[in-house]
Amino acid sequence: MIKKFSFILVIFLSIAALLFPQRSPDEFFGKQVGSDRTLIKYPDIIRYFQYLDSESKRLTLSDEGKSTLGNSMILAFISSEENLAHLPELIEINKILTNPDTLDKTKIPGLIEKGKVFVLITCSIHATEIAASQMSLIFAHQLVSGNNPGLTRFLDDVVILLMPSINPDGNIMVTDWYNKYLDTEYEGCNMPYLYHHYAGHDNNRDFFMLNLKETKAVNSILHHKYFPHIFLDMHQMGITGPRMFVPPFKDPLNMNLNPLMLRETDIIGTFMALKLQETNKKGVATSYAFDAYWPGGSKNTAWYKNVVGVLTEMASVRVATPVYVESNELSENSKGLPEYKAQVNFPDPWQGGWWRLNDIIDYELIAAKSLVEITSRHREAFLSNYLQLGTTAIEKGNTDKPYGYIIPLDQWDLPTAYAFLQRMEEGGTRIFTLDADTQVGSTIYKKGDFIIPLNQPYRSFIKTMMERQHYPEIKFMTDGPIIEPYDSTGWTLPLMMGVKTIELNTPTDQFKMTRVQNLAFPTTMGFGEGNYYCLFSRFNNSSLVANRLLKKGVKVFRATETDPSAEIEAGDFLVKTADIDTGPMAQLLSGTGIDIIKRKLDNTKILKEIRKPRLAIYQPYSSNMDEGWTRWVLDTFDFEYTILHKGDFNLKKLKGLDVILFADMGRDSIVENTPTGNWAYYAQGMPPEFKGGIGKEGVEVLKTFVKEGGSIILLDSAAELGITDFMLPFTNIFRTPAPNDFDCPGSILKLTVDTADPIGWGMEKDNIIYFSESPAFKTRIPILKTINRKVVAGFNEDEDHLLSGYLKGGKLLDKAAMIIRFDYYKGKVMVLGGRVQFRAQTFGTFKFLFNSIFFSCM
Repeated sequence: MIKKFSFILVIFLSIAALLFPQRSPDEFFGKQVGSDRTLIKYPDIIRYFQYLDSESKRLTLSDEGKSTLGNSMILAFISSEENLAHLPELIEINKILTNPDTLDKTKIPGLIEKGKVFVLITCSIHATEIAASQMSLIFAHQLVSGNNPGLTRFLDDVVILLMPSINPDGNIMVTDWYNKYLDTEYEGCNMPYLYHHYAGHDNNRDFFMLNLKETKAVNSILHHKYFPHIFLDMHQMGITGPRMFVPPFKDPLNMNLNPLMLRETDIIGTFMALKLQETNKKGVATSYAFDAYWPGGSKNTAWYKNVVGVLTEMASVRVATPVYVESNELSENSKGLPEYKAQVNFPDPWQGGWWRLNDIIDYELIAAKSLVEITSRHREAFLSNYLQLGTTAIEKGNTDKPYGYIIPLDQWDLPTAYAFLQRMEEGGTRIFTLDADTQVGSTIYKKGDFIIPLNQPYRSFIKTMMERQHYPEIKFMTDGPIIEPYDSTGWTLPLMMGVKTIELNTPTDQFKMTRVQNLAFPTTMGFGEGNYYCLFSRFNNSSLVANRLLKKGVKVFRATETDPSAEIEAGDFLVKTADIDTGPMAQLLSGTGIDIIKRKLDNTKILKEIRKPRLAIYQPYSSNMDEGWTRWVLDTFDFEYTILHKGDFNLKKLKGLDVILFADMGRDSIVENTPTGNWAYYAQGMPPEFKGGIGKEGVEVLKTFVKEGGSIILLDSAAELGITDFMLPFTNIFRTPAPNDFDCPGSILKLTVDTADPIGWGMEKDNIIYFSESPAFKTRIPILKTINRKVVAGFNEDEDHLLSGYLKGGKLLDKAAMIIRFDYYKGKVMVLGGRVQFRAQTFGTFKFLFNSIFFSCM
């Protein structure tokens, strides 16, 4: 009898295991996921997804590459067993639908019938917005376990691509930091470091530039490997506003977006709001804060490539610590919700009380499930519309001006032009070269020039990157202020990278062209004879090669003057041919796009040797993103550096340095580490060792360092240190501006450069500066003989300074200086106003930074 019962029990357990084999996250980890003060760390998240992969035929796991710090970026495909068994075929259908111009139209009905809606869901790109990464565990289990048949049946029509974190490094950092101070007075405090090694919060601002490994991985998933049709990116926002944002988005609107795309986004967001309301989830706002204009974010960039991009933003807690919100603390003054009260786009306000991590997860789960439901119910419509979006783009490329763009080989900095084209290609752009010289009107385009026609599926993306922006002055009322932008107002990529392009206003079918793929730098060639190798100063990559040479101990010189007879320009890098053979030189040039150029130079008096820079960067305990992006630029171009923190400012520590760099941060942030606005309030909760800046004592040490021959570089708002503490002869004309006089919230402006100055070497006279609420300067006549100034770049008088974006009150910039170098006793102070390395996008002004570093070592 006992044996019979045991046998029946075994059979029963086996059947149960087949029906519901997967342990829930709570069972797997032995604690409730999403409970107060409980976080699952990224390596453990991977373990759970690996477990589901081994236990379920509804989930298969893929490793999509490594993060910046070497963690795996995992992607879970979740769908019906039938769909996952035919996943390669379904992906091929997606690829075909992505390229309508290569599609046999008679096959469209069959493809739509067989195809499934692919939905990419990314979680917690901003690592402190950690709830979505925890939610992903619960969501994945509910999808694969079969415990919710109503949800599971939708998987016949939908393939979910779930990424539990697209910033795994940050998840690990934030979880470790949070747990370190758990049950102390500092529980839930801000982390003093960037939660992405380079970008911090700006890791969501890189999706058209593709500088970061994580961005590249997500871009590849979207536009090269799996071609999903819908993209949900899950975020969190402040504590005291609405509980959740879902689309529709708010004005302004980028006119390159297809209205069909916007309507699909709206209906998904509205369906989410409906499902949240059905379950009495209060505080859901639409048409609020987040606009449909700037293209740099994850789902934003995808919009322009025919992917329906959906954003959710949840009210936060203190990482995983609950917060209690009094009703009087609820407030909002962002666009779309000027007051915290019921209105059409916010019909059911939350009235305050306890707010917990689990509340965030509950809202996010409903939103994610509703996305699965609506895409399943309207599978054919979403697939048909995806095809239509691509088809419309191609048709517009054939009928609407401009028809394309020429990128001539005649470029000031040809290697950077290649870097631009590589990024465009990685973004999904089809690029061609001309097979023969072609005359259009009076213009001759040369064989080998690059051409980007606009009759291709990603027309909207290409046009948005290439054209100059004119931020729309949309107002709440006739005489009211314009609606403020969410982010940048100008981002024209060729302008920022210093690349010459020509807009084509005639159809491109007159050109014979060949598509190029996997675009690489040209193979290194040798030219000329002489006693010096010459690296042209106009190439950004010449600085990269110079650093490679200096690391090898090879002497590097810079020409201080132009020598026409030797075809050498001021600023060119020179290396004696006797110091390094052609073979090793070719290896150093590999992958840079720079040829081996030899020059015969007799006038060696114009040469000045540069040392290997002994460079340091000040890193405040305030998660400064500009500091992080600066490190990305320096690492990419092989500048070595050390990091200085507030306690390192003593003469013994600084003695071995040539130059210290301060990224864009206010003077008070440097000296006192005093945040502004809400950050000043929350900074009170930091552990004491992370409070404060270099202090007045550190400033005096820094002044002595420069007086004795050292150099400092002050980027953008850090210039205030030079004005206030070094008392250098210049002022910021916007130090106390009237609020309505001037506005430039992230635009590309026209700049004139003194190219004979060492800081302007290799630049074009007519250049750009990225201006984002930046200072602008007026110099003064020095009082002391030991202090002098030289304006390197500034604005002309009586001209339109705006190239792309938005500028109000531009007359105030007339004759203003932006790039200034100062002699300060024996040392140097370089003030680089504007954002010369903004988010590692402004390749056209990197040389201001590179020259400043090398000038410190001459």
